[in-house]
Amino acid sequence: MTSGRIARLLRASRRFPAQRRDLLERALRLCQQALAGNARDREAMLWLGLIWWQLGARRRGRAILRAAHNSF
Repeated sequence: MTSGRIARLLRASRRFPAQRRDLLERALRLCQQALAGNARDREAMLWLGLIWWQLGARRRGRAILRAAHNSF
């Protein structure tokens, strides 16, 4: 899992608001690639929920976070 890269992208999205959406979408793609390799990767699920939350899809992010918390 590339959690370090994802964390850096999330930090950068807070520092550079003009590129926020692009940076979050790059982090989203990394999470999706990690989940494609291992669908039971809890860390990737947690990052995915946080990223969706940051992108404004609160219900989707909350549902993913709950699923990650309850399923493992």
